[in-house]
Amino acid sequence: MIGFDFLRQVSAILSKSLTSADASAYSAIFDILDEVIHYESATLFVANPDSEVLEVAQSRGPVIVDLIAQVGFEHGHGLSGWIGARHEPLVLPSLGGENVERGFASMVSMPLWLDERLIGVLNLGHSKPDFFNVDNSDDYAEIGIQLTMVVEQLRLRSQLRDKNLQLEKLLIELKEAQDNLVEKERLAAIGELVVKVNHEINNPLAAIISMTDLLLMSEAEIDGQARKNLQNIREAAYRIHDVTEALKKIETSGTDDYIEGVKMLRLE
Repeated sequence: MIGFDFLRQVSAILSKSLTSADASAYSAIFDILDEVIHYESATLFVANPDSEVLEVAQSRGPVIVDLIAQVGFEHGHGLSGWIGARHEPLVLPSLGGENVERGFASMVSMPLWLDERLIGVLNLGHSKPDFFNVDNSDDYAEIGIQLTMVVEQLRLRSQLRDKNLQLEKLLIELKEAQDNLVEKERLAAIGELVVKVNHEINNPLAAIISMTDLLLMSEAEIDGQARKNLQNIREAAYRIHDVTEALKKIETSGTDDYIEGVKMLRLE
C-alpha cells in the first residue's frame, strides 16, 4: 500500500518551511493519505502536550470519525481516547448494525507515538464495510510512524510561532516601558530645571514689577514716552511671570519645531 511517492510527499512536508496555519498543513496530510487509502472521512486528534488529552486538530469528510464518544478514557473520550494508550493500529473492518448518523461502516485508528510520548491519533472511516482490512495492519503502522513525525514537526513549529508572537509582544511592552522611563527621567530633569529657573528669575522679576508699579503710581512727572516705556516693561515682566508659571504645570516633555534644526519645549 505504501509506495515511494507517499514517503516522498511526507518528507516534503517535514522539510518544508511552513508559514501557513496548522490546519492547512494537516489538510495537505489528508490529501496524501487520500491517494494511498481513499478514505471518506478522517479525523486527526492531537494530544495536549501538558495533559496528553486528545483534541480534534483537523477533520475531513462528513463526520467526525470516532466511536463511544460518551465514554472517557485516559487520553480523552471515545475510541480515540482508548486507542491513545495503544502502540499499534486498531482495524474495525465492519461495524455491525445500522447507524446512519455514524456515517461510516469501516474504520482504522492509528495511534501516533514518538518514543514514549503520545502525539495524537488518526482515525479513518469509510461507508463501505470491510474497506479497511486487518491484513494491512503493518501498512497502517508504517503510515502512523510517518505521520507522527509530521504532526510533531507541525506542533513544534506552532509552538515556535507562538513563542515568537509572545516575544514580539514582550519586546513591544519593553519598548513602551523604556519610553515611559525615559519620559519620567526627562520630566524629572525638567522639574529640577523649573525650580532653578523660577528661583533665579522670580526674585529679580518681582523687584522689576514692584519698582515699575511704584514709578507708574508715583506723583512724579513722567512724560508720555517714559510712561509708555514703563508700561511696556511691566507687560514684558508679567509675560515672563506667565512663562515661569506655565513651567510649573508641564506634564509632558514634548517639543515643537522652533526653527529649522531646533526644537523648543511645549508648554501646555
